[in-house]
Amino acid sequence: MSLFLGSEDVRALATQDVLMDAARAAVRAERDGTVVMPPRLDVDLPTGFLRVMPAAMGEVMGVKVMTLVKGLGNRYLLLLYSQPSGDLVAVLDADEITRLRTAATTALAGQMLAPAGAKQLGLLGSGFEAESHLRLLARVWPLERVTVYSPTVERRNAFAARMSEELGVSVVPVERPEDAVCEAEVSVLATKATEPVVDGGAFPAGAVVLSIGSTRPDLRELDRNALGRAGAVLVDDATQVRRESGDVIDALGCGALAGDRIVSMAELDGDGSRLSHDDGARDLLAFKSVGTAVQDLALAGSMLGAARAEGRGRELGELVSLKAFALSSGNFPPVTKGAA
Repeated sequence: MSLFLGSEDVRALATQDVLMDAARAAVRAERDGTVVMPPRLDVDLPTGFLRVMPAAMGEVMGVKVMTLVKGLGNRYLLLLYSQPSGDLVAVLDADEITRLRTAATTALAGQMLAPAGAKQLGLLGSGFEAESHLRLLARVWPLERVTVYSPTVERRNAFAARMSEELGVSVVPVERPEDAVCEAEVSVLATKATEPVVDGGAFPAGAVVLSIGSTRPDLRELDRNALGRAGAVLVDDATQVRRESGDVIDALGCGALAGDRIVSMAELDGDGSRLSHDDGARDLLAFKSVGTAVQDLALAGSMLGAARAEGRGRELGELVSLKAFALSSGNFPPVTKGAA
């Protein structure tokens, strides 16, 4: 039997504990070597692109499919299967899954890089990713002040007013990206820009920079200066970040970033104690994320368990029938010479 979970179901089930536990589970599974995750496939099309992201972890396996149509938007679908039985156990509208797992992974990385937390946050972007990140970070840290910049005055002003009221935190719109980050202990960059959005020299020494845009080679968010200042760059998946992030591809190519400064979250023992700023020019810590199918599966699996416990979702019946093997041995019978 397959259960369908729509965006409303996902939002209702997305408690802080569910989100953070799923983020930790994804990192732990990679650390324990119980993950299978081939490279994701991007199909470039005249109208946009199609992305397919397969993975397996623990007792689940699945695939997320993303479509992008230029000038229209994205759609996300996630199919969740049981590894032991091969059953299709859930179908999810994965728009909210994608947004929430991204925020949870960033929050976990932030806890690794800034274990003492932060009271002042710089935020670049005022879209749905910025909103979900701010909402979750306000839960895990004692935020008091947030400075936010996005290019459209009306959007950033509306975002600041809305989030100030919702979170009880002072969210202040500013006129330049440098004004948003120049005094912040931690900054979050959540954009879909094709060029770097802030001068890397604007971040204060000792700051943590969490960058979740630039998830394709044609996107850019952090400049060479910012990545050149990083004593370490924590990433959700080193292979995929090197292949997908336009920021990292550029910085590695020009020599601003050395490959040995890239550290996967799964390499750490639950915290960032082995990461440090260098003295001199290497005075930042950074996080780069491109998102992984394992993060999707971890959250989808948690959502499925919570949905069954709370009676949420819509039963779809048996969508996929089993084609059983004809021979229990799984082998073909021997061929008899001369048989027709």
